Amino acid sequence: MSLLELTPHHAGAMATVHEQCFVTAWGENDFRVFLKLPTYRAFGWVGQENELQAFMLLNVIAPELELSTICVNPKFTRKGIAFAMLTEALKKFDTFELCFLEVSEINSAAIALYSKTGFLRTGIRKNYYKSASGGSENAILMSYPLK
Repeated sequence: MSLLELTPHHAGAMATVHEQCFVTAWGENDFRVFLKLPTYRAFGWVGQENELQAFMLLNVIAPELELSTICVNPKFTRKGIAFAMLTEALKKFDTFELCFLEVSEINSAAIALYSKTGFLRTGIRKNYYKSASGGSENAILMSYPLK
């Protein structure tokens, strides 16, 4: 398994993984558009048979990074892939100051991943996400100092 920088060519595979992870998923065209923009970069974790097992999308505007999304195909969860991918990708931005993100307050697995990686809670956005039931969920703001 290895970390690979993704291109618009990978948009379909990214959309397939994303829809398995999120109620409101981004589509193939969304990822194609993101990856054609100069500030977005994506990294994927690819298995032995060249299958995209996980990926992350970053908005890169120096001196900061925003982790826009990260997801792991459900058949590959609980194997340390997200942690390995995130830590490996963040090493590529050691000249940057900070990586930040928003995560749903009910996404305990993601919060645990970010905390394990070294992200710190910095705030809350009230009613930021729409829930599957039609209600809303708060977002926890987290940041990771890269220097």
